[in-house]
Amino acid sequence: MSENPFPIVDGVPPGRALLGSRIRELIEASVCVRDDEADLATAARTVEAVTEALRAAGGAKPLLLAALDGGGHLSINNPLEGPGNPLAPPLSWVSVGPESVCADVLLGPAHEGPPGRVHGGWVAAVLDHVLGRATAAAGFPGMTASLTVDYHHGTPYAVPLTVEGRLVRREGRKLHAAGELKAGDLVCASATAILVHFSADRFPVPTKAAESTED
Repeated sequence: MSENPFPIVDGVPPGRALLGSRIRELIEASVCVRDDEADLATAARTVEAVTEALRAAGGAKPLLLAALDGGGHLSINNPLEGPGNPLAPPLSWVSVGPESVCADVLLGPAHEGPPGRVHGGWVAAVLDHVLGRATAAAGFPGMTASLTVDYHHGTPYAVPLTVEGRLVRREGRKLHAAGELKAGDLVCASATAILVHFSADRFPVPTKAAESTED
């Protein structure tokens, strides 16, 4: 591939990261506010005005990448790892290597499902993302074909969590991956996935080591 089709910047734009962080704080505040102690209508009008100002400056595509020190790229607006995306917790990468990947994550009240616990859909999304990152770090980026999650314990929020993933084996284009999400030493959930490897000519990936041959 002669040139990269994705916009890549040297680092995370500080203004974008700051905006993402402030909107995350707003989301958390909005789900925890007591209706009888806040003027929600006034707050809504203030948010509406900011939204309109940002919308007026819109038009950019959401995919924006920044190079990671250990190799690979950070997707700045990704809904799981992107510091610029208010939906993202976001994941903070501890290590990204060919054998395994590891990230820290802190989920909050906005991610609550059962009382005091993270919604299972968010647990699955975090594991899915990390398993995808693991196959890509091993040199075989892929898209998830199936994901099986076992929930061993309720996942607490507002508690530091660690999530790990690894490529288990490759069968042609079929990639088998596995991972766990932990609160301290407690395994809250584990997952296995089958992903389908895509080559650079079908879906370009911004890594020099991108695999371009399909078996």
